[in-house]
Amino acid sequence: MAVDDVSDLKEKREKQDEKDGLVRIAVILFIAALAAIAVFTRHSWYPAVYSAFHKGETLPEESVAEESGKQGEFPIKIDGGMGYQLLSMDNALALLDDSKLHIYNLDGKLMNESMHTYANPILRVSPSKALVYDVGGTMFRLESRYKTVYEKEADDVIYLAEVSDRDLVGVVTRSDKYLSTLRIYDEKGENIFSYYSYDGRITNIAFNKDSSGAVISVLTAQGGELLSTLVRFDFLKPDPIWVADPVPALPMDLKINSNDTISLTGDDKYILFDSNGVVLERSDYDNAVKDYASSGDLTAVITENSALRKTALIEFHGAGDPVVTILENGADDVYIYGDQVLVLSGDKIRIFSPGGENMYDAVLEDQFENVCKNGNYIFLLGYDNINRIQVRV
Repeated sequence: MAVDDVSDLKEKREKQDEKDGLVRIAVILFIAALAAIAVFTRHSWYPAVYSAFHKGETLPEESVAEESGKQGEFPIKIDGGMGYQLLSMDNALALLDDSKLHIYNLDGKLMNESMHTYANPILRVSPSKALVYDVGGTMFRLESRYKTVYEKEADDVIYLAEVSDRDLVGVVTRSDKYLSTLRIYDEKGENIFSYYSYDGRITNIAFNKDSSGAVISVLTAQGGELLSTLVRFDFLKPDPIWVADPVPALPMDLKINSNDTISLTGDDKYILFDSNGVVLERSDYDNAVKDYASSGDLTAVITENSALRKTALIEFHGAGDPVVTILENGADDVYIYGDQVLVLSGDKIRIFSPGGENMYDAVLEDQFENVCKNGNYIFLLGYDNINRIQVRV
C-alpha cells in the first residue's frame, strides 16, 4: 500500500455543466486519496526526512532493553542515509533504499541484493517475497530471498500495488480511459485477472487468505460526500461476486479477517462487514486519527485531541465494543505484529495485548521515528543505520 497531510474534504460546488462537474469530482477524489495515503503510509518516507535533522542514536540501556546487535551483523549501515524502508518477512527483513533492495536474515546477514532505478519506489512484502513498485512509473518486480522472480512493466501509470500471502500481485493503474484498472499477476508474473473501474478510484486491495480472490474499495463522491464501495472477486470468474452498498468513509486500510468478515479502517470510523458486504458494526472515532495499523483480526487506531492533550489507543478485535486505552504520555506511531500492538512514543516503546494490557515497556536513550518487529527482536531505524534490541513478552 501507494504526500503530506490528509487534505480537507472539499464541499461539492453546484454543477453548472454535467461534464465539467464529473471532471472536478475525479480530480478531488484523486488528490484526497493520495493525500490520505501519504499521511498513513508515512512509515515509509517520513523517518528519513525527520532523521536528517536528528542524526545520531544510541542503543537502549541494558537495564531496560537487551542490546543484541553485537551478536550478529548489526548495526546495518545504510548507504545515502535518508529514504529507506524496512519491512518484516518470515525470519527475514526486506530493506529498500533509493537504489537497491536488500534481504537480510534476522542476524543481519545479507541474503539477496538487487539494483533498481525506480524514481519513487515502494516496498510491500509477503511471508516469502518482496514487491517493489514505482509510484508514478510503470515498473514493478517481485524478489525472493535469493533472486529476482520477475520484473514487469504495467500498461499505465501505477499508483497502488499489493502482494498476497501466496505471492500473487495486484497492481492498480490510472489512465485517460479508466479511472482505475486492477490487474492480478500469478507467481510467474502472468496476468490472470483484470477489472476496470470507470467511475471511482480503487484505493485498497485485500486478498483472501488462500489468494483465490480479493476485496477492493472504490472511492466515489455523491452530494459532496466521499463514499467507499466494497467489491469482491473470485479470480476464476469475470464478474464481481458482489458489490456492497456504499458507506461514507475514506478508507486507509482494508483486510479480510480469518472468519471471512472484512475490516475497513477509515479516516474517521471503523467498519466491520460480513462476508457478503453487509455492515455488521460501525464505530466512529471521537478525535482525529494520528496513526493506525491492522492485521485484519486486530486493528489499532491512535486518536489525538491536541487541544485537550488527550491520546487514546483504540483496539478493534472482531465484533463487540473496542478496547480503549488512554495514553498519558502520548504516542507517535502504532504497529501490529501477530497479536501484539506496539506503540512508539518518543523514546519509549510499549507493547499491548488485544485486551489493552500493557505487556512490555522499553525506554530508549534516543528518539526514533520508526521501528520494525520480527520475532523477539525490535529493529530501530536510525538516520543511516539499523540496530536491534531483544524483547521477551
